[in-house]
Amino acid sequence: MRILLVGALSWHPERLRSLRERGHRLWGLWSRSMAWDQGPYAATADCISPVALADAATAIRDQRIDCIYSLFQVYHRRLWGPPAAGVDHDVWTLLRTLLVERERGTFDVPIVRHWGFDVQHIDPVVTRALDAHIFCNREKRAYWTAAVAQGGCGVDAFEHSGVVEFLDSDRPKLEFMNDDFSEQVPRHSGEVHTVCIGRPFGIDYLAAARRGIHVHTYGNNVDDVYRMISRDLSLGSARRERSLLRRFLHVHPSLQADGASWEEIRRAKAGWMREFSRYDAGWSYVGSPLPWEPLDDRAAIPNRIATYVLAGLPVITDWRPGYYRYDQLARLGANIDLVGPDYDGLRIRLDHEIRTRERRGNALRARADYSFDATIDPLLDVFERARIGYFARPHRERSHFVARRIHLIHFNTSPDPRTVVRGLVRRLLAPPTAIGASPASRLGAVLRLVLEPWRSLVAPRKARILARQLRSVPEAGAPAPASQHRTKGEREER
Repeated sequence: MRILLVGALSWHPERLRSLRERGHRLWGLWSRSMAWDQGPYAATADCISPVALADAATAIRDQRIDCIYSLFQVYHRRLWGPPAAGVDHDVWTLLRTLLVERERGTFDVPIVRHWGFDVQHIDPVVTRALDAHIFCNREKRAYWTAAVAQGGCGVDAFEHSGVVEFLDSDRPKLEFMNDDFSEQVPRHSGEVHTVCIGRPFGIDYLAAARRGIHVHTYGNNVDDVYRMISRDLSLGSARRERSLLRRFLHVHPSLQADGASWEEIRRAKAGWMREFSRYDAGWSYVGSPLPWEPLDDRAAIPNRIATYVLAGLPVITDWRPGYYRYDQLARLGANIDLVGPDYDGLRIRLDHEIRTRERRGNALRARADYSFDATIDPLLDVFERARIGYFARPHRERSHFVARRIHLIHFNTSPDPRTVVRGLVRRLLAPPTAIGASPASRLGAVLRLVLEPWRSLVAPRKARILARQLRSVPEAGAPAPASQHRTKGEREER
């Protein structure tokens, strides 16, 4: 197929090379986004042809594009990174312009939108005109479409398309799932070594350390890892337990090669298996890391899970049936449950896994099916269904678009203070049955939302103090990281 990509490619932009390797031709029209997310992408420079907005409609016609594929995240402009050459507009401006050109008859091609988890606003007029929707999971659609009284957003912009699918496709490229296994980290006195890739959320480092559980954090080249750690660790505790934390908490250089060339990414990610397979388990999110609405929290997708599965690691996750991040791991049989604050029970489950390697085996068996390459056929099937449905309608009907006044719907993740206040009031006044929580727990959630801005103000200083106290000393005999590749990442408040 000939595919025009519109938007931004998220954490694994090089995954699109797998489409090109299968013979599909790709063009890219990139939108403004956060610095780590925004194109153009050096890793795809030789396989995705860039297109400027002014030339896009003509290029679609002249290059005989089969499908326009818009993806993935949508961030508030306050979070955007610096502008890049040829990247000038938000995704809604790009799509609106294309829809206007289609109405004029410049081209005649269906437009498919793939919705990631981090979508902070939508243009409902544009959304209603799209020809197919792919949601990252069912929970995300439920949050957007459920009635406000039920804890949702009450958005009705998705029902006009006859093609709807659910697919999480921001996953590592299959070629990185090699068999370059490492020896396990030496276990002194029966200690356990776990790893957290990306932002560490909700880990009780002291509770883990007191039970002989090491936590190795790798960060993501975007967020300050010490600032992330400081969210879940008090300065008083860090001072009192400095020696314990220095022994059991280890901060490693990030191995996320953002903004790098394809060869640089290939070298870095080919070493992921060797680096991460030496640990006993990985950490997913614990608790609710950000002030998401309860239904939205159910949809959260920790991108790191695909990386853990790539390395054949079982994953520590808090016990949350009905949440996508838990149910996916339970389906794979790769979950190691943390039930509430029961770190004693977690240690027992970790010891059982180390003896049996049962869940590691489940993860290894599932990893090929958890790659981006495994999602290509379902993705292309959506494109074909969209084309069939699109061309089954009369030309005037399928190309019709009225460019009304732009009015974005902002979700609760927007930094707009008015949106935050509305979210606080709605959560406080919602009936208990609407979100499945008691009035006391609902009030606690509201208080956490109110305190979050204050935490953000003190976090930088707290992180600097913690960094001085907790500079990690690798345990004796531990192998050095397989790769020290690191690109310059921009600090972004997410």
